[in-house]
Amino acid sequence: MATPFRSRARLSPPAPTRRRGLRGRRAGGRWAVALLLATAGLPRAAPPLEAQALAELTATPEAAAELFLRSVRAIRWSAAAQFIDVGALDRFRTTVTMIADADASGDVRDYLTGVDSATLAGLEAATVFDRAIGAMIDDMPGLMHAIFDRDDEVLGHVPEDADGAHVVYRTTARISGAVPEVKVMQMRRGAAGWRVLWSDELEVLDAALRGVARGRR
Repeated sequence: MATPFRSRARLSPPAPTRRRGLRGRRAGGRWAVALLLATAGLPRAAPPLEAQALAELTATPEAAAELFLRSVRAIRWSAAAQFIDVGALDRFRTTVTMIADADASGDVRDYLTGVDSATLAGLEAATVFDRAIGAMIDDMPGLMHAIFDRDDEVLGHVPEDADGAHVVYRTTARISGAVPEVKVMQMRRGAAGWRVLWSDELEVLDAALRGVARGRR
């Protein structure tokens, strides 16, 4: 994916992150609470943030991207879904439904969601994402390791328009000799704050989901 820089001057400064320090104790406490909520609970579950708190915590593209990356590294898919744009979540639900419908035995649908076709049709997109990705990752320890055993640093964002931006971030695997990679995450702003429209992480999960489903038919 080409990085949409028009000039280095347009790269906005990053929101406060764990590595760069926080602006005051109040901001630090807010991020600590957000991270706790995003990674608490059962292995595949995290309590949803209240709408007002979520909007405040995702007031900038960098903030939303950071929370999304932290949730992904923690393997908390219900938490990650809170920071993903509804359009991207709908894309995953469509993919899961298409994969499930292609298997007449119902085994793939049961494996990915644990429900019958009628119940699947009524599930929210975020729930489908949580269940399907959680089931898949459980059977792919190599992919899981690659997701959580790394360091991410949000560098800033490039605005596209009033409600669109690309967040630039650096990711480094925690292995000897690893070379940092600079990536771009597409973001969109809605009434509840900024959300991840698409990213390298979602692309990898989408491809893995399709591959796992083919292998189980």
